[in-house]
Parts: sequence; C-alpha cells; structure tokens
Amino acid sequence: MIIPQYHLNAKNLSILSQSRLDNFELLDVYIEDELAFIPAGLGGLNIVDISDPSNPDVVSSYRAGGCDWGRIYAWTVSGDFAYGAGRECGVHVINISNPADPLLATVYTGDDEIDQRYEHAETDGVTLFLSKHRRGVELVDISQSPYIHVVSNFLTHNAWASMIADTLLYIADGSAGIKIASVRNPSNPVLIGGLPTSGTAKDVSIVDDYLFVAVGAAGVDMIDVSDPQNPTLVDNYNTSGYASRVSANSNRIAVSDWDDVEVLSFDIQGMMLVGYKDTGGRVMALAMLDDIIFSAEWEELVVFQYEEIQEADIDLNTRKVEFPRVEQIESYTLPVTIVNNGQLPLEIYDAQIDDSDFEVGLAPGILLPDSSLTFPIHYQPGGGYWTEDLTIITNDPDEQEVEVKITGNYPSGPMVGDMAPEFELDVVNDLGSISTNELLGQPVVLAFFTTW
Repeated sequence: MIIPQYHLNAKNLSILSQSRLDNFELLDVYIEDELAFIPAGLGGLNIVDISDPSNPDVVSSYRAGGCDWGRIYAWTVSGDFAYGAGRECGVHVINISNPADPLLATVYTGDDEIDQRYEHAETDGVTLFLSKHRRGVELVDISQSPYIHVVSNFLTHNAWASMIADTLLYIADGSAGIKIASVRNPSNPVLIGGLPTSGTAKDVSIVDDYLFVAVGAAGVDMIDVSDPQNPTLVDNYNTSGYASRVSANSNRIAVSDWDDVEVLSFDIQGMMLVGYKDTGGRVMALAMLDDIIFSAEWEELVVFQYEEIQEADIDLNTRKVEFPRVEQIESYTLPVTIVNNGQLPLEIYDAQIDDSDFEVGLAPGILLPDSSLTFPIHYQPGGGYWTEDLTIITNDPDEQEVEVKITGNYPSGPMVGDMAPEFELDVVNDLGSISTNELLGQPVVLAFFTTW
C-alpha cells in the first residue's frame, strides 16, 4: 500500500554533472582556481579542469611511484607546486606549472621515516602543515620549494586535518575535539585554546569568527572562535549520516555526509538544513565554490548547484535496499520513501524491475510538491537473481531515471542475519585491538574501505 505524507523539507540542490574520471574510488577534492585535485584509491591523482562545472575535464593524472596503487590521499597547492599527503608513503611534491604535465619534484618523509601517517596537508604559502594523527602536526618550510625541510612538530591526540587563518592553526584532533595553535613563529607553535566537540573531529572550515567542524556521526559543530583562547560551542547540527568533510562560505556549509550531500545555512543563532541530495553514491569528500559543490562520490565526481528548485525534484530516503537473509519459503518487505522537494508536481511514469524475486508496489501517479509517499519492496527468494536494479522514471529534469540497487541473499559469504565468526582486529592508527568478546550483544558494522 502506498502511504501519502506531507512535509516541508529543504532541497535546493540540482545536479549539473556526474562524471567518471580516469581514476576510481575517489577520496578527496581540493580546488585551486579552475582546477580540482581529486585523488583516488585506484589510479592516483586526477587534475580536473572545472571552469565549466557542467563538463569537468581531466587535464592530467599523477600516480605516486612507490605508493600502493599510486595512491595519495589529500592534496594542497601553493604556487607552482602541489603537495600530496600519502600517509606512510610520505609527501609527494609535484611541479604543476604545466597542469597538463605534472612532474615529481621530490618526496618528503620528514626526519623520522618510520611509521609516518601523513593524512592531510594545509598551507599558507610559506609553511606546510601536515596532519599525521597521533604523531601530531608537522610544520614544514616550503618557501624554497621543492627544497623543503621540517621546522617543528606540534603534538596532538589524533590530528585528522587542519586549517590556517592568519597566524592561527585550527586542528581537527579526533576524539580530543579541536585545538587552536598560534603559528606566528613556525619553529615554536603554541597551544592557545581548545574545545571538546560533539563527536570525533575529522575536518574544519572557518568563516570569520566561526569554525565549522565535521564531527562524524554527530554531524557538524559550529564554534565561536572570536576569542581563540576561549572557543565556545554555538550549535550542533546532527546530520543524517556521517559527516567527514565540511566546506563553508559566507552563507552556507556543505557537508559530505557519507550517504548524501547536505547544505546548512548559519547565523549567530546556529545552523539549519537548507539543501540535501542523495545520488546513491558514497560521498567521501567535497569542496564548495560560491553556489557550486564538487562532490567525490567514490565512483563519480558529482557537481551540484545550490539554487531554489523551480520544477519537480525527486529524492529517496535510500538508493540501496539490502534485505537480511530470507529463507526460501519466507518473504520479507522493506519500505522506500519518495520525496518531491520541487515546486511542481512530480509525475511518476514507471517503476521497472526485471527480477521475479522482487516485487515493487509503486504505480504511476503524481506526487505534489512538499510531499512524499512510501511504497513497499517485497522479496521472496526463488528462481531469480540475488541482486537487481529498480529504475524509477519521472519528470525530474536532472534525474529522469533514478536507480535503486536491491540485494537479497548473497550467493556466498556472510550477510546480515548470519552468525558472526570470532575475530580480533587492530583498531585504526595503532590504538589497540577489538575482539568478538567485547562486542557481544551489540550491533556491529564493519566498513572495510574506511581504512583508506
């Protein structure tokens, strides 16, 4: 049965383009002028011309020699050089004076080449700030690049990322929250302030006197840093997923939230949701320029424009429907909700699926603006295949066909509903281990590629 519902929910994101680049498993986005530096787990770095956001164009690629799969995790740029943080692979410095032909200038590994974890790079043009988890933030002189050298090291709990503003360095320090250090003298950085955050601090972005912090499962914190020695929490907005990156401008904050992109507006009172979009991709990172958002979604680079939606606009509460294990003589039903956040009626023309094991209870019809409907998907394992795509066809101008991936019983291997085997795993960044005995009676999700 279809259940109509009515609500008012922010949307305001239209898709300008969706592009497969020359690399795959996209990890980050860094923008310098009209170029985007997009690293990936496979295929290394793509340098992409984004002068026309509706048609991004790969200018060149760089694969880091000596690194697994040519992989570097995050990049920053100053002048003719780009600096890539490669965790234990060191920091690759490439000459980009000709972006079509990036050339390796040097590989920096610091004074101690053992167990380095270069996660993120930030620069003010003279100093490179390298976040490296429990090994702190390393300050490196790049004034004579590519001849660079370490200046000092600022100790942290678990530095994920940093941002420089004037002579203050704002550090996302994991479960320790944020730290604020004066780097007026780079050879002697001094801690001047800090604040616990609502969750694990993973990324930071600053606008005037406000610091925005991606805090994982707790969403985004807004912190007043007008007095950096005494930062204060203004507001927390708990996003729907896992906030890993934030990119702010004078009006809004874009959030990479794992399952979707969310846009928040802010004022002195706090933050509110004004836009979101779930394309079905895995949102790893993003960067915002004015009203354009560049989103690295694992398989694709998706470019959004923030604007008021004038026509029909479809969104779904999920684009992946995963059934638990179902016995042959049994069936299972899961709901999916369609939302129309546009200003014109959404016309649902068809819902297409070819697998007889899945039955979709969605008929053609019209969905009014600011409303939603929930329809069922039934699964009874039989003679069909274990996975299938549902295609929903509508009059949404930028998403005329939306796909929902549906999975049933895996042909091999464990799945939801199976008994977990005994195991013991190392915790990321050498923080100990965790075993089955510690997790008894708790729901557990193992997301293996978060180890990127």
